[in-house]
Amino acid sequence: MRRLAVIMGMILWGGMCVSPSFALEAAPGTPMSKTAPLVSGKQCVECHDAEAKTHVQHGDCASCHPAAEAHAQAKNQKDVKPGQPESAQCLSCHETDKRRMHFSIAEHNKAGIKCSDCHGIHTPKIKNLHADQEKGGTTTALCATCHQDVLAKFNMRSHHPVKEGGATCTGCHDPHSAGQAQLGGKTAQCTKCHQAVRGPFPFEHPPVVEDCTTCHDPHGAPNLRLQAVALPMQCLQCHSLPNRRHGQTGSTSTDPATISAEPVSGAVLRNCVACHNAIHGSATDQHLRH
Repeated sequence: MRRLAVIMGMILWGGMCVSPSFALEAAPGTPMSKTAPLVSGKQCVECHDAEAKTHVQHGDCASCHPAAEAHAQAKNQKDVKPGQPESAQCLSCHETDKRRMHFSIAEHNKAGIKCSDCHGIHTPKIKNLHADQEKGGTTTALCATCHQDVLAKFNMRSHHPVKEGGATCTGCHDPHSAGQAQLGGKTAQCTKCHQAVRGPFPFEHPPVVEDCTTCHDPHGAPNLRLQAVALPMQCLQCHSLPNRRHGQTGSTSTDPATISAEPVSGAVLRNCVACHNAIHGSATDQHLRH
């Protein structure tokens, strides 16, 4: 009987030790398991009060900042600085995001641009906008920090209304993807908005089908309708001056000396689209005249 009482007492004492209601609370920062981080976000902001006052977008600091544990445990913490997160760490959580799944082949990644170069870890990179940036928004201001040459084109006579707030850089460009424009090709990207010139047409203009930027500068140009080169030189870059047309003489000679001696009338140097106005494609005329 006495032996049974001793056994029952041992069982009861063991149950009290493992019961959650009798378990001792671990001190802050003490790992409860082998997988738990040694440093939590609450511990970090005890010293980093500036970050504590801002919106911390992520979880534990140690999950993003390398060497956070060593920094917290060092005698002189100034000697051991926690590292900045690399793109691989960001993608370990964001790898299932369809907008970021192509970042490994993206132009930004190839150029050595890290996620933290554009995205703020605790707060957005762009906080305050200048008066001339308010309509364009934070996205345009962020892109312009590097792409100053593109920003200058939006001041040209003809430009996409990015600074006016009618378009954004990410409306055409995917910064996490591979090409200069979003996946699907430049022409497909342009015709999402410019549907009036979308084909297919029975009579197509090959440069239009291949790439809109053959004739148009999508950011801005000194000529009307974003034309990279003014008419008629825009057309004459591909189209030579044919004999028997456009006010030339009736010679059919193929000799270069004879052709160069023929006078060229002013009709050739006028607006080509005055006659060939179906420049993007025609349903009726192979010469794109109407």
